[in-house]
Amino acid sequence: MARRQVSHMDRRQVLKLLGAVAAAGATGGAAGCGSNVPGTTMEQPSGRSITIGLVSPAVGPYRKIGDDITKGFKLYLDDHNQLLGRHRVTLVTADEGASAQTAVAAVSGLLEKSPIALAGLANPQTLGDVATEIDKRKVPLVTTAVAPPTLTNKLFVWRVSQVEGEAGRALAPYARGVGPKSFILREPGATANIEAEEFAAAFADLGGRVVGDTTGATGFGARMQQAVNSGAETIFASVTGANAMAVLQAYRARVSGAKLIGPGSLTETVDLTKMGALPNNVYTSMYYAPDLENEENRRFVSSYHKRNGVQPSTYAMAAYDSASVLDKALRLLGDDLTPAALNRAFSLLGQMESPRGIWAFNINRTPQQKWFLRRLRKDGQVPANLIDADLAVLS
Repeated sequence: MARRQVSHMDRRQVLKLLGAVAAAGATGGAAGCGSNVPGTTMEQPSGRSITIGLVSPAVGPYRKIGDDITKGFKLYLDDHNQLLGRHRVTLVTADEGASAQTAVAAVSGLLEKSPIALAGLANPQTLGDVATEIDKRKVPLVTTAVAPPTLTNKLFVWRVSQVEGEAGRALAPYARGVGPKSFILREPGATANIEAEEFAAAFADLGGRVVGDTTGATGFGARMQQAVNSGAETIFASVTGANAMAVLQAYRARVSGAKLIGPGSLTETVDLTKMGALPNNVYTSMYYAPDLENEENRRFVSSYHKRNGVQPSTYAMAAYDSASVLDKALRLLGDDLTPAALNRAFSLLGQMESPRGIWAFNINRTPQQKWFLRRLRKDGQVPANLIDADLAVLS
């Protein structure tokens, strides 16, 4: 698999990226119009209605991500008077289910309701089949969770989250700075394997050495002990859900020296409030954290916490951003409220302001964005993934 290079942010890059806010113009600032969010102006509806489809899983291993997607997308609508691009939204929803077959069926059912666009999807392994259907029907899909790197020829699929492998690549320089040896612990599955392989390759490019690599969904205590015995300074864990909880518990019980690192799924696909004492020295790479210092994020976190009583996950933020992207693109359309016109408008958006900071779609319809190192710790009494350092800009 071809790997893209990690480019570290120096001061000039940061200033250039932040300076791009001015270039956003109407596309960056228009999303605040027609809003219930404090500090933004009200706007009259256009008098026209559009249908948007939202697909997310209510069952299966991606259920928690699906719940976050639904909450994030609906929050944007609630904060903006159920308007996108000044048009009244009829939101139709479908359960993604736990397989590619159920996801395709859900998307096909939504497409029969003549939406101008779809959003959502949690399972990256469903996107290949779904994207084929989307391109055939020529209705844009804005995806909200990790996606495969193989969809660059799907002209109607726009990814607002991340591409498989980016989290692993972003973490490699940090791991090498901690020490020259790392141990990989992964669960079965394509996404886990891609993240682990991209981490290992980037780590090796920097002169690091992987001293052990295990795959499985059981025996995490013994595998963690194996990592300790290897002398690794970091343990890269590519796991989600119940497996992630088991890894965190095994790490807390058996490890006192090596740092536990991994993609954001290591800590964002579990209920951290059920862990009791948090393990020390757990770090994840992600393009968002709830303590990011920008006005868009302050408004989003406040609104999300008020509605749900918890801090937002990255998945909730990406869903909120998917609605924001639709809002911005719809504002570029005149009377031609068609899926084809909307799809063309996405390519005109340029730099966008977001709770994650400034980002933009690249030529492959995936985000160019900044990645962060986050440390798991308490924010008051609440477990949280809080910013520890900048990692890279990936595109």
